[in-house]
Amino acid sequence: MSLYTTGELAKKCNVSVRTIQYYDERGILVPTDLTEGGRRLFSEEDVATLETICFLRDLDISIKDIAEILESEESKKVIELLLDEQEKNIQADVKKKTKQLENIKGIRSSLASFKDGSQKTIHDISSIMEEKEKRKKMYKKMLIIAIPLEIVEIVTFVIGILKGIWLPFFVAMAVIPICVAIMFGYWYKRVEYLCPECHTRFQPKKLEAFFGNHTPKTRKLTCPTCRRRIWRLEVYRKEVDA
Repeated sequence: MSLYTTGELAKKCNVSVRTIQYYDERGILVPTDLTEGGRRLFSEEDVATLETICFLRDLDISIKDIAEILESEESKKVIELLLDEQEKNIQADVKKKTKQLENIKGIRSSLASFKDGSQKTIHDISSIMEEKEKRKKMYKKMLIIAIPLEIVEIVTFVIGILKGIWLPFFVAMAVIPICVAIMFGYWYKRVEYLCPECHTRFQPKKLEAFFGNHTPKTRKLTCPTCRRRIWRLEVYRKEVDA
């Protein structure tokens, strides 16, 4: 069985010698053995006890309460509950940090679309980030309709090719444009565009919005203020939830 001196234990658990001595004085970390010269010796079980004490102290639990936990017959269950709670807190913190990293990437990407770094630009980007989740939810709802429509189109076409039954395909081709028109109306009412030149937020005409060249986040449109036809950032309309 491995035994550790106070100094060795302190080094192994990354704490000070004085900390171990203090825990010994308070009766929550008693050495397993003593040398003939009176030096304290700690076992692997003591190492586990010290690690537990350090963990509980990190949770701001008092020495008195730690002593009660360690002496309790239910100490394992209590510690497991504390571990579960700590794990949840860490996961929440990781989720928060991940979200912050995503925001940083989004801001960097948005900055590339603006010529300057003025206060107005920062305000625009802040608004974009706040509306990002609403825009994402809007597109998810549209996909719920779009994907089944695409499947119906493909399946009815394959049936027509393989079995020569074209009626389902023609019916689908009559219904799908109606659904697309409804989806376009839903989308059109919920988006507008931000001009990176003059910071104007505007809603384009329907035909220009429908036929304009676009990427997942931008569309080539004419700004009603600066009259330039360049790529504009798509954002969620504030008025929709106002």
